[in-house]
Amino acid sequence: MKYTSIICSVIIAFGFSGLGYFASKNVKSSTHLIEVKGLSEKVIKSDVADVVITVSNSSNNLEELYKKRTADKEKIMEFLMKSGVIQEEIFDVSMETSENEEEEKSTLSDLITVKKNVCFRSKDTFSVRTSDFEKIDKIKSDIIKLSSEGVLVTYTYSYQLTNFCDVKIQMMREASENAQKNAEAFIEPHHQRIGKVVYLKQGEISIRAENETEETDRWASKEKTSVYKKLRLVVRAGFEKRR
Repeated sequence: MKYTSIICSVIIAFGFSGLGYFASKNVKSSTHLIEVKGLSEKVIKSDVADVVITVSNSSNNLEELYKKRTADKEKIMEFLMKSGVIQEEIFDVSMETSENEEEEKSTLSDLITVKKNVCFRSKDTFSVRTSDFEKIDKIKSDIIKLSSEGVLVTYTYSYQLTNFCDVKIQMMREASENAQKNAEAFIEPHHQRIGKVVYLKQGEISIRAENETEETDRWASKEKTSVYKKLRLVVRAGFEKRR
């Protein structure tokens, strides 16, 4: 689903191995202020999946097109029921029809004749949302069978986190606590301690597929089709320094 900024330049010339990720590049200090960033990373399983099935048809006869669409709809609904989908999980069915003129050219001797034919095209979509991922797997594995029944079908699917806001709040709390720990670890060797928070800002939050890295281009990300999402949230914090 898809998605981190790095803290300002370093003005410290030494580091401590115990700081790990939050080395000198991630901390800067001034006379009265220490600035750090905190990080929270999680791998979360999606809780909802969407499948959108699209059926396309065309005909020069509107009545024939209607009959074909009706028959295809019955096949799609039967297919979904066999996949375990219940009526309440089919949240949208839309049907679109367009009219187009197509030119047909013919040559007789030196004469070129142009005949215009009316073509009707249709695009019908069936949207399914479910928390039972086994149904999604069955749809993905069996949908090709519809082609053998004369149904011209395409489909897309995606996995989503509907509780993203709750997860984000938890990660903001963890990242803030992490920022405080890193500030304390940074100044402890100098016999100082941190005071009150001067500022606390949320940075970018990224969502990627579980096996992707931060270097993965967001446009090439497989996050939408990944059941497990890797979330990464950064906060920037400024603390007073006290002796």
